[in-house]
Amino acid sequence: MGKHRVRWGRLLIVLILLGGIFLGGRWAAGELGLFDSRITVALDPGHGGDDPGASGVIGETELTETTVRYLEQYLEEDGRFRVVLCREYGEGKDLNSRWRLANRRGADLLLCIHGNSAEDPTARGFEVYPPPPGREYHEESLSFARLTAEEISATGISLRGDGGVRYAYYQEDGSGSTRKVLSDLPDPSLESCPSFAMVDYPDCPAVLIEQCFVTNAEDAALLGTEEGCRVAAHCYYRAVCRYFGEEPAL
Repeated sequence: MGKHRVRWGRLLIVLILLGGIFLGGRWAAGELGLFDSRITVALDPGHGGDDPGASGVIGETELTETTVRYLEQYLEEDGRFRVVLCREYGEGKDLNSRWRLANRRGADLLLCIHGNSAEDPTARGFEVYPPPPGREYHEESLSFARLTAEEISATGISLRGDGGVRYAYYQEDGSGSTRKVLSDLPDPSLESCPSFAMVDYPDCPAVLIEQCFVTNAEDAALLGTEEGCRVAAHCYYRAVCRYFGEEPAL
């Protein structure tokens, strides 16, 4: 009887270990993307939850979530991409939690989608922000930013900055506070200043996109409606495919 108890005890231990390995493998596959050969693309719909973002002709969060839903759909239907959402739809989340989630899930590329705004209702156009020079993924991010601007230009929206590409810096003003500086070209004097968190801290190429001005009626009609967000998402999908050397399948 004692030998039987020892055997059953050993069998139980083996089953527990096998169960742990199985569950650990499932967690690693889902959380870290291990054993998954697809390209991992992280998508961040800007703002959300209690932070609605800018308001104008349309609301910014409405624009960001609608666009990301379509982009997620295109990437998943393509089959070659694994999508990671930096926040769930309708959810609010701080910036650090967003880029850390993308890093934890092993993102190969990150797109952060926003809508622009201005007091001047005539301000309009598309902007895409890569990390400035001096960052690890500057060149790769700039390459993707240019592809994105090239694709979106086919919609007829105007491109701001250098062919749609701009740079952002947060500069200390000497009193302990910071001011945001936007530049059409890299500014060597501001190279040490932080940029947007969603392009500075991901462990992969990343861009922040200002899809259109939500405070401009023409922009909103072009890329802020349901159809406009779908069109913009397809442009981003095509840019993602081109960046990874793939032909768009949709």
